Amino acid sequence: MISAHASHPGLVRQNNEDCILTDDDLGIYLLADGIGGHNAGEVASALAIETVYTILRSNIAHTDVEDFFELMVHAVQAAHWEVNSKSLSHDSFTRMGTTLAVAVMRDDKAYIVHAGDSRCYLLPGGSHPHTDPPVTLQALAVGKTLKIMRLTHDHTVGDQLLANGIAMGDIPKKQFHTLTQSVGCGNPPYPDFNSVEFKRGDLLLICSDGLTDMLADAEIEAILTRRDTGIDTLVVDLINAANANGGRDNISVILITSP
Repeated sequence: MISAHASHPGLVRQNNEDCILTDDDLGIYLLADGIGGHNAGEVASALAIETVYTILRSNIAHTDVEDFFELMVHAVQAAHWEVNSKSLSHDSFTRMGTTLAVAVMRDDKAYIVHAGDSRCYLLPGGSHPHTDPPVTLQALAVGKTLKIMRLTHDHTVGDQLLANGIAMGDIPKKQFHTLTQSVGCGNPPYPDFNSVEFKRGDLLLICSDGLTDMLADAEIEAILTRRDTGIDTLVVDLINAANANGGRDNISVILITSP
């Protein structure tokens, strides 16, 4: 696998409480968006990433793909208890927690576990640079079907209310930032699991809500389908676009492709 990543504090917050880890050799990709006062969010996200990576690194090579779900969920729940225990060790860490998105690439598939509102997207290789012409926002505005696919759904009160049939206009915006699952805070998470085919030329995007709050899916796709652009540049372009639209939160991005 080949990957690129970057994280930016955004234009409003001084602290960056996001954390990223990538391992192309083992095909392990982790992103966490910390929550909590002072520096507690960055403590939570870093500890969660460290815990999950330690477990996956030690076990993934001799784990059958049929058992990935069990291993990845175990790693996320172990991270929950590590963060939760740390939160009890000092008043400044009280109620700290983090979102967590975990992707493992193996045998032409992407295996994904997540808790919270950090997202994963798949852009099929047929719309990757050097293949199709770039998708423009103008084209999307006149009815072009999006090729980018969201692989996760946000664990928020707002999304839960939508699923229960409440109209979007009747849900306060803040409810879409109130998590129903997190790592380290509240009840142990029961993360969602997904697996998708991942072919040569496909792009897997993992990102914090600092990106998706600032850019619609159509805008993300339009950036990712630019021609003659490497993934390192695409990562920077996504962060720059989010900042150009306000940059109200920390912005973290991982892009993965298969050579």
